[in-house]
Amino acid sequence: MKLRCDIKGLDCPHCALSLEKKIAALDGIKNANINFPLQSLIIEADDNLDEDELIEKVQKVSDDFEDGISVNLRD
Repeated sequence: MKLRCDIKGLDCPHCALSLEKKIAALDGIKNANINFPLQSLIIEADDNLDEDELIEKVQKVSDDFEDGISVNLRD
């Protein structure tokens, strides 16, 4: 499954790359790509995962990484 998210609150491209690696390391995630200028996150994950639970895990990793980052699933 492929999820497209908005990611807000990142301060720099280097931080985006570091967070991207942490998100990609989560169980069930095949790939994560943060586009810093567009404030977008694309996640490729196993099809059997629940979207809401996955976004919650990504948000928790983001919260632990830096305060003020928000991850929201696009419509």
